[in-house]
Amino acid sequence: MVAVACTLLASSHSINIYTYSSQVHYAQPLTLALVLMPATWVMMVACWLIVVRLAQIYTFASQQRSRSAVIHVAAGLGFAVAHNIVLTLIFIFFLSPQAPDFDQFVSRFRSSFEYHFFQNVLAYGALLALHLALRDSDLRAQLADARLTALRAQLNPHFFFNTLNAVSTLALQGRRDDVAEIVGRLGDLMRTALDKAAQEVSLSAELVFVEDYLAIQRVRFGDQLNVQKSIAPETLDAVVPSLMLQPILENVVEHGMHGDGRPLSIVITALRRGDELLVEVTDSGPGFAAGQHREGIGLANTRARVEELYGTRSRLEYGNLPDGGASVRISIPFRVVPAIDPHAAERHDGGLDRAMIVHETLARDDAVRS
Repeated sequence: MVAVACTLLASSHSINIYTYSSQVHYAQPLTLALVLMPATWVMMVACWLIVVRLAQIYTFASQQRSRSAVIHVAAGLGFAVAHNIVLTLIFIFFLSPQAPDFDQFVSRFRSSFEYHFFQNVLAYGALLALHLALRDSDLRAQLADARLTALRAQLNPHFFFNTLNAVSTLALQGRRDDVAEIVGRLGDLMRTALDKAAQEVSLSAELVFVEDYLAIQRVRFGDQLNVQKSIAPETLDAVVPSLMLQPILENVVEHGMHGDGRPLSIVITALRRGDELLVEVTDSGPGFAAGQHREGIGLANTRARVEELYGTRSRLEYGNLPDGGASVRISIPFRVVPAIDPHAAERHDGGLDRAMIVHETLARDDAVRS
């Protein structure tokens, strides 16, 4: 991209030289433009290196914004002067029919400077803007990766502690099949949580991960935990942020369980509305506390990740339902997975079979409702 930008700027400058030479009736304006173009390209590359170096030192951070602006304006002016000096020297030593002398240099430099000065300053500004845009894009990508890494690290240690306790209890009761099931699901859960390959996965893969998580939670709470899914078939291959639902469901389970033994119902819904994918999680728990304005870690992480991945095209809304319980609604652009999802492809020990079971269960639930 940088090479393309330098080439475009050099081409623009050469066209400008050709136009100027034609206006002053230079004998061979096209030759002049073509000869000076490589030198201009080299100068643009050198300017890019200067821009990168200065931008690393003078970053336009809030505490040094004015100083950075002054430095970069001065650098742009310096580049304009240096570029015109180089072009003038090339002209009087290699292209001018007259013997080089100081008066010829001054005259040629003055005319070139007057005609090309602002274009050179704008070229510096364009390269600076390109560098800042590329750096901002890289920083956003690094921030998204950092948030995903932090989210993986925040998988609740208490959840693993309680899971191991449940496994121990099942083993003492001689329920070997249940132990094997829970250990297998915990392994799949950890494999997905520690996978650093993808920021996004298919909704079906996310539902497999969620099913692993909820199956383990059912060991803890038994019939107290009731989960239903209403997933439109066309959304199963839609792209979603990895680990998008788990933090929300963890909040629901940990804060929504009733202390009096009443069951907690959770409904996960996904549908397509135009160019949007809408995902909603509702529950029958106590809901959000009255006057709560601060988001918990789970909601805050999910909101930050969808905003970093999709910007203003995403929304996350939450609130209490009129008849009790709470709802979290996420809207992101609808895109379909272009190939086999890496998480689903790496699953073994029954992981892919469970993905098929999820598809079949969802289809069966839709058939029953209709």
